[in-house]
Amino acid sequence: MDIIYAEIGRRMRSIRKTLRLTQAQLAESAGIDASFYGQIERGANVPSLKTFLSIARALGVDPADLLSGFGRRRGPAYARTIELLIKDLDPRKKRLMLDIIGDVVSRFKK
Repeated sequence: MDIIYAEIGRRMRSIRKTLRLTQAQLAESAGIDASFYGQIERGANVPSLKTFLSIARALGVDPADLLSGFGRRRGPAYARTIELLIKDLDPRKKRLMLDIIGDVVSRFKK
């Protein structure tokens, strides 16, 4: 079970860093103590369901995004990360960003 808690914490940390938030900022948004949030990210403490849902809300993700994939191999949720990064852009700028990502990927494949 400790491995699962550590993985959930890694997913939380990855999303938080993508959003360019500090642990203190995320904890404040979730309504919890910053040191407690840090313990959760490290897998050293287990949040209640209510706290877990508050953290997911503060991260802007579905709680299932933090839990999915256990018991089978699964890579990082890149699509969700990209979605978080561009969510506040207008539709034309989102399309532009997706086109840029597509171009970069095409070049890397060559």
